[in-house]
Amino acid sequence: MVNRFKEAERAFMTQSSLIYCCQSRCARPRLTSVGCLAVPAVYDRGVEGNMGKRRKAVRRVTADKRERLHRLARLLYSFLPLSSYSEDAVTFKTILAESHVSSYLPERRGIPKQKALEDAVERVYRYHERLPWILIRKIVPAAINHRRYKRNPLTRAELDELSEILYSLGIDMRQELASVVLDEALPRTTVPPKELEARLRQHDLHPKISEKPVQLFSDGHYNEAVRKASEILEDHVRDLAGTQRFGKDLMGNAFGSGNRLRTDLVEPENQQNFVDGYKHLAMGAMVAIRNIFSHGNEEQRTPEECFEMLLFLNWLFRWLKDPQ
Repeated sequence: MVNRFKEAERAFMTQSSLIYCCQSRCARPRLTSVGCLAVPAVYDRGVEGNMGKRRKAVRRVTADKRERLHRLARLLYSFLPLSSYSEDAVTFKTILAESHVSSYLPERRGIPKQKALEDAVERVYRYHERLPWILIRKIVPAAINHRRYKRNPLTRAELDELSEILYSLGIDMRQELASVVLDEALPRTTVPPKELEARLRQHDLHPKISEKPVQLFSDGHYNEAVRKASEILEDHVRDLAGTQRFGKDLMGNAFGSGNRLRTDLVEPENQQNFVDGYKHLAMGAMVAIRNIFSHGNEEQRTPEECFEMLLFLNWLFRWLKDPQ
C-alpha cells in the first residue's frame, strides 16, 4: 500500500499543468505549475487561434504600451494602403493574410481605417511572440515600392521613428532597419510615358483640352495639366451660363436643367437621369479636382492618374452644347 501511495504521489508531482474543464463558452483559467505554485495563464475571450482554441496572450498591454502601439499604427498607416480592389496590390490585409491573421482587420463598415489598423497592431503584439518581426520585414520593402510609385519615397526619418517605437515595445530591430538602403530622391520625370502621351494626342480631345493642358502634360507638369483643364472647364461653363458663380455652385446652377447639355444623344426615357448624374459629376469635379489642384500644394500625382483625370474632364466637355 505504501509503494502504491508513493507512486501516485510521484505521478501527481511530475505533472506540468492542471487544466480546469470548461463548462461554458467562457474559458476558465489554465493553471501552469511553476515550482509548487499554480499560476493562471492569460487568455483573450475574443481572439481564437488555430482549431478554434482561444489564443494565449504573450504580452501585457498597459495603457502606456497601448499609446505606443497606436503611435506605431499611425506611422505604419502612411506606409501602405489597408486594402485594395487590385488583386496584385500589397496591402496590410494581404500581409496579415499570409500569416493567417487577416481576421484582425475585419471588413466592417463604419470603422475608420486607422482605428482598424490600431486594433490589428495591438492584437499582433499581444498574442504573437515572433510575428511582429515577420510583419515588419514584409511591410518595409513593400512600403518602399509603394511610396516610390506614389512619388513620395519612404524616408530615413520614418524608418528611424519606426525603429525607436519598436524598441520601446521590446522589439529590437534597430540594426536591421538601419541597414535598409533607401533612395529618398524623387525621380524627376521630364517626359511622360510614351504610351500615355501618344494616347492623349491621338484621342478625340476637345480643342480646349488638347491645347494648353496636353502641352503641360507633355512637359512633365502633370498636376498643372489637370489644374489647367479643370479651370478651363469652369470658365467655359461660366460663359455658357452667363453667370459669375464659380466652382460647385456654378455647376449645380448651370446644369439644374438639361438645356445646356446634348441630351438629344440620350434615349428620352434616360435623359432626366443623365442630366442629374452629369450635374453631380460636374459638381464633384470642381470639389475633388479643381479645388484641390488649384491650391498649388497638392502632392504630385502619377502620370497615369493625371491622364485619367484629363480624359474625365474631356468627357464632361463632350456633352456640353456649343455656345450660340
